[in-house]
Amino acid sequence: MDATVNILEVSRTEILAWLPAILDIYAQVHGLDAQAIAARDAIMRRHFGRRGYRGFIALDADRLVGFTYGYTGDPGQYWYDKVWAAMTPAQRSQWLEPEHFEFVELAVHPAWQGQGIGGRLHDRLLEDRPEAIALLTVRADNERALGLYRKRGWQVVLEGFRFASNGEPYLVMGKYLSS
Repeated sequence: MDATVNILEVSRTEILAWLPAILDIYAQVHGLDAQAIAARDAIMRRHFGRRGYRGFIALDADRLVGFTYGYTGDPGQYWYDKVWAAMTPAQRSQWLEPEHFEFVELAVHPAWQGQGIGGRLHDRLLEDRPEAIALLTVRADNERALGLYRKRGWQVVLEGFRFASNGEPYLVMGKYLSS
């Protein structure tokens, strides 16, 4: 673990100042082009205004090397509605309908991966949340992320989830949070 990296909580306003660097890391981690990043910029700006927003950044001196954020999930939001439609009534009752925290993004610059920064960001984001449950989606082939989440107690709630009918398969994962 790199002890020189500081994990800082950032407000809705503060995270906007870091958005260009966040999008740069996001593009490198996910291999996205300028058009996809422009779309992600608009999505993130919308996310930062959601109820229960919380975000953290990882800094080495003044260089951004990672970030994470999430918010309280609500009906009428894209992710919530897509996952709700894919779940059985029992899954919805157990995981989605109780107030839950949507763990939206976690990314660490490729040059900084493997040093424990992602785990530190993860843990800080979920620390002291008022919700009893957290949910996320992760690509089914993202072994590095799956390893991190499984190590921290996440369980698969839904397999073969797709945002689009021809899209990549994802897993919906859930975790019970201790208060």
